[in-house]
Amino acid sequence: MKKLLLFARDPGGANVIVPIYEKIKDKYEVLVYAKDFAWKRFADAKIPAGNIKEECGAQSSADISGFLKRHKPDMLVTGTSLDDFTERYLWRAAAEQQIKSFAILDQWMNLGIRFSDCDYSQEERYRGNPRHPYLPYRILAMDELAGELLKQDGIHADKIILTGQPHFDTVRDRFQRAGQVYGQDRCNVVFVSEPIYHDYDLCDGTKRYWGYNERTIFDSLYRSLEKAAADAPRPIRLIIRPHPREDRRYWEAMAEKYNNDTITMTVDSENDSFSLMKSADLVCGMSSMFLLEAVICGKQVLSIMIGLKRENPFVLDKIGQCKSILSEAKLQEKIRKALHKSVYLALNAGEGVSAFGYPKGVVKATDAIIQLIEEEMAE
Repeated sequence: MKKLLLFARDPGGANVIVPIYEKIKDKYEVLVYAKDFAWKRFADAKIPAGNIKEECGAQSSADISGFLKRHKPDMLVTGTSLDDFTERYLWRAAAEQQIKSFAILDQWMNLGIRFSDCDYSQEERYRGNPRHPYLPYRILAMDELAGELLKQDGIHADKIILTGQPHFDTVRDRFQRAGQVYGQDRCNVVFVSEPIYHDYDLCDGTKRYWGYNERTIFDSLYRSLEKAAADAPRPIRLIIRPHPREDRRYWEAMAEKYNNDTITMTVDSENDSFSLMKSADLVCGMSSMFLLEAVICGKQVLSIMIGLKRENPFVLDKIGQCKSILSEAKLQEKIRKALHKSVYLALNAGEGVSAFGYPKGVVKATDAIIQLIEEEMAE
C-alpha cells in the first residue's frame, strides 16, 4: 500500500488537513505529523499524530531530510506557515528525494512569503526581493483571487492549482452540530484577536505595521460598546477570543480592568470555536479566519481596521462582500444596528460559502484535492 504523509504546524494548516485525512485514511497508509499549534486541532478531531519535533528536531533541512528518508512516503501534503520553516524544509527535502508535495493554502494573506526564506517580520526585505527558494511540487489555492495574489508575488502559474478551501466544506456542519456556551441573558459580542502586536509590531506599541493592532482595535471596540450600552436591548457580554499564539494574560488583565455591570467581560480560549460562534449576537475582529467562518454560518460580522495604512488584507473586503470599518464613528453606528438586529447587511447562512473560497466549477474542495492526490499516487 502506498504511503501518504500529512503535516501541519498552524491551526489553519491543521484545518485543511483534517477533512483530507478523514476521506483518504482508508485508501493509503497515512502518517499524520504535527508541530506546535496544530496539535489541539488534530486532537479535537481525534486524529492520531506523531510529534515531528520530538522525532527529528525539525530545526533544519538536514533534520527533515533524514526524517523523510526514514519514512519514505510516496507523497507529501502540508499546510503552510508564516513564521516556521518546517513545511518549507519538507518541500525541499521531498523534491531532493523525488517525492511530490502539495501545499494547501488556507487564507488570502501573506501568500508568496510562505515560500520564501523570510518570515512575517521580514516582509519589507521580502517585498524588496521576492524570491521563492522553498516551493512544493504544487500549491493548492482557494480560488481565482488567491491564484492571482500568488502570481503577483512572482510564483509561476504552472505551480498553482485552484482547488477550493477544504476547511470550508466542513464549516456549516460543525456550526449546526455545535451547542451554545453562553446564554441569551446578554448581548454576546465576541472579539476575535490576532497576534499583530507580537508578530508585526515586534511588541512595539508605536510601530503599528498595519496602522492598527489587536490592542488598538479592542480599545475602539470597547469605547463603541460603552456608547451603545445605554440603549442596547440587553446588557452586553464581551467575550475575548485570544489567538493560540497570544499570551492570554494580557486579555485577562483587560477583562479584570474593564469588567462592570453594563459590560461583563470574559476571556475564552477553551470552548470550541463553533460553540462560541453559535452563542454570538455579533462577531468582531480584523481579518481572522474566525470571521470568514462566521460569515459562512450567517452570523453578524464586523471587520474593524481603524488606522489601516496598507492594502486591506481581509478577503471579504477585497471582493466587496463585507467592507471593513475604518472609523470609530462608523463602528458605533454598526454596533448599534447589530445589537438591535436592524437592517444590518450580513450574508444569510449558507450563501457565503459559494461566494468565496472556491474556484469556478468546484463544489467540494476536499474531493478536488483527493482526486489530485489519487492521480499523482497512481503514476
